[in-house]
Amino acid sequence: MLQPPGFETDSQLVCKLHKEIYELKQAPRSWFQKLSHTLSSLDFSSTKSDSSLFIKTDSHTTLFFLVYVNDILITRSSLSVIQSLIISLQQHFGLKDLGRLHYFLGIEALWTSNGSLHLSQTKYIKDLLQKSRILSSKPQPTLMISSIRLTRDGTTIVDDPSLYRSIVGSFQYILTTRSELSYSVNKVC
Repeated sequence: MLQPPGFETDSQLVCKLHKEIYELKQAPRSWFQKLSHTLSSLDFSSTKSDSSLFIKTDSHTTLFFLVYVNDILITRSSLSVIQSLIISLQQHFGLKDLGRLHYFLGIEALWTSNGSLHLSQTKYIKDLLQKSRILSSKPQPTLMISSIRLTRDGTTIVDDPSLYRSIVGSFQYILTTRSELSYSVNKVC
């Protein structure tokens, strides 16, 4: 590091940062450590299966706190408990409450009239079809003929292998809401 222009006093000295700079490689790790410590002080514990899922249980209900990069999803049966948690976290972090869940990590959440939740990846799928340049393809009544055998012999090599791998990886994420595609996605993998 170098001293800021116009502040040079001694060429051997550098500035000590009191907090992380957002663009530094270690900043996300430092932010997550601070968040984990803050949640731990609020009696949350990280799950063994997913270190980004925090759970707090009391005698009446359970509070779930899911974090992915800088997106956070909080759920519990009591809205007042969620609001008090948000107020507590705003003392440590700059948070913006976006209200009820509508879209999270490529998954659309549609609320029905009876209060249930329908998860869909329609926008994500359309974006993926556009990226793969097959949005205008003719739809088929079946997903894939199960007796078909895919081999590397006798097929043309794809123009852009990295694009193919990216699209196939994205198809794997679609299985979150569309499990009926698992056979077809497995075949192209």
